Order: sequence, then structure tokens, then C-alpha cells
Amino acid sequence: MGFDRLPDPILTSARAVLRGACADIHAAIDGLPTDALNWRPAPEDTNSIAVLAIHSLTSTRHWLCVAVDEPLPSRDRDAEFEATARKPAELLHFVDSATAVCLSLIDKDRVVDWSALRSHWDDKLFAAWALLHALEHLREHVGQISLTRQLWEQRPRSP
Repeated sequence: MGFDRLPDPILTSARAVLRGACADIHAAIDGLPTDALNWRPAPEDTNSIAVLAIHSLTSTRHWLCVAVDEPLPSRDRDAEFEATARKPAELLHFVDSATAVCLSLIDKDRVVDWSALRSHWDDKLFAAWALLHALEHLREHVGQISLTRQLWEQRPRSP
């Protein structure tokens, strides 16, 4: 009787964290009007839900590519912070599409040497570090997205 190789528990766990984070982003966006998605709680120093969603998932894809040694996607980080949502459905579609791409990068059948060093910018870092950074950065922004929705829902309204 032969045994198939068991899936990498790190990838399996990363997929679960990623799915949960992306489901939380989806839930935070769902049901909000476009104004809420582009609203900034303090215009000078905060980001909108749209900016946070786009930046966090674009960054996650970037860092997952580093982790699994895939080519880096083209990216305009500055533009991520200027993004606006035209329609809630378009932003949800972006979230769902980006989630699928990120999950494909950490497919359960992938083989990764987590101790391998990766070249990134002018640094060398472990593949494991890039994976952990991708997930912790994503979860940080999920919290900000959730808080921004709460602030939108509690904001004083004009009579």
C-alpha cells in the first residue's frame, strides 16, 4: 500500500489563515454603499476600506510570491493608496479574485523549503519569514478594515 505525500502543514495552515482573513474582508465590505468604501475616518492620516482592501491583498500576493519563489507581479504601491471603489460589487470581485490568486500561490500540493533564502530588494530573507509577513500584514489590515466599518456605522450623521 503506497502513501501519498501529506500536504505541508505550514501551507495548510497558511491557507486557513488566508481564507479567514479574506472572508473577513468580504464581510466587512458586503452591504456598504460606495461612499462608505471610500470614506476616510480622518482624511489626512487614515485609509479607506477600498484602499486597505486593495493594498492588503496586493501586498499579500507580492509577499506570497517571495515566499514560494514565484516571479513578483507588477505593482504600483503608491497607486494602491490612491484607489477608490466605483461600486461595492467591483471591490468584492477584486477581493474574491485576489483571494483565489493568493490561494493558488500556497496550493496544498506545493513543495517549499521554508529555510531557503530569498532575495528581495536588497535583502536576503527566509521563505518562512515572507510567508509569515504576508499573513500578519494581511491580518493587521483586516482589523483596520473592520474598525473603519465600525467607525462609518457610528459616525455622526447630519440631520
